[in-house]
Amino acid sequence: MKGAANMAINKICIENFTVFDKIEIDFCDGINVFIGENGTGKTHLLKVLYAFCESRNSNSMDLSEIKDTSFYMRLARSFQTSSGLDFFRNRTDATPAFIGIIAGTEYRYKINKNKPEINIWEISTENKAKEIIPVILIPAKEMLTHSGLEKDYADRKLPLDLTLIDILNKSGVSVLKNLDADMTMLRDKIAGIIGGNVVYRNDRYFIDKEGIGLIEFAVEAEGFKKFGLIYRLIETGHIKKDSVLIWDEPEANINPKLIPTLVDILLSLSRHGVQIFLATHEYNLMKYFSMKKRVADEVAFFSLYKTEHSVAYEREDDYDLLEHNAIIDANTRLLEDEIERVL
Repeated sequence: MKGAANMAINKICIENFTVFDKIEIDFCDGINVFIGENGTGKTHLLKVLYAFCESRNSNSMDLSEIKDTSFYMRLARSFQTSSGLDFFRNRTDATPAFIGIIAGTEYRYKINKNKPEINIWEISTENKAKEIIPVILIPAKEMLTHSGLEKDYADRKLPLDLTLIDILNKSGVSVLKNLDADMTMLRDKIAGIIGGNVVYRNDRYFIDKEGIGLIEFAVEAEGFKKFGLIYRLIETGHIKKDSVLIWDEPEANINPKLIPTLVDILLSLSRHGVQIFLATHEYNLMKYFSMKKRVADEVAFFSLYKTEHSVAYEREDDYDLLEHNAIIDANTRLLEDEIERVL
């Protein structure tokens, strides 16, 4: 728990949902990193957590007795599914899907097959007040070069993943006038990496580089766009103490030389009270977390892997201790193939 009003996400339980038959995962308050082959549900977990946090923040009413459709609606739009049946692992009977999340309070949510959009949240403690969980989800796809698209999303009913639109909406708000010292220092560090400050003007993002001027994101290096997005989310106050940062494939399009810097920034955010969830396929990212974390840092590594009937996981505080490790397995096969080719 990080404070009286804002809560870390402590645990998730899922049954009969997408690739998961039944799974329970305990999270740490710091950085939670998911690895696994394609199809093991990494991105699904990220989207479920994001939909949960967003649905908690979208209604100021007491949630103890009301019907809540916002969670299901956010799931459907984030997964971009045309049918509620796509959520269910077992479609042959009436078995509902179940999602339980503990974030200070325990929430239980059931998705029925006949009317998935009408369900009741069950809150298991006497505390019926709603926790506010500020959250941001950074998708694997770079979106700031598509700024302005969010204005057409609702009017034209564009068939896009809601998380892609959310990142544009949250990045495009006004910046905070008074940024706290820790976040100011991180923002300035990122400015040094990308060579200037991020500027939002006329629905376009630029990097204002000293001695050069405004360079539009569309012609900027892909890796710098990633760092520039973090800069912007810090400046707008969406990444702050007691918030949740969810990031799918943060290493995508970043030069390997900048991976250690990325890890430094994520560890700094965690030390400043941001709970982080990542999904990655990058070995160097994993290793640098193991190498750079301090004794007081909380970093948990989760390996999702396929079983005969579903998906299971293992958790370790040291990446090298994971027994099911698709990243290392792939690197080992590459080395074996190279040795065989030479011989």
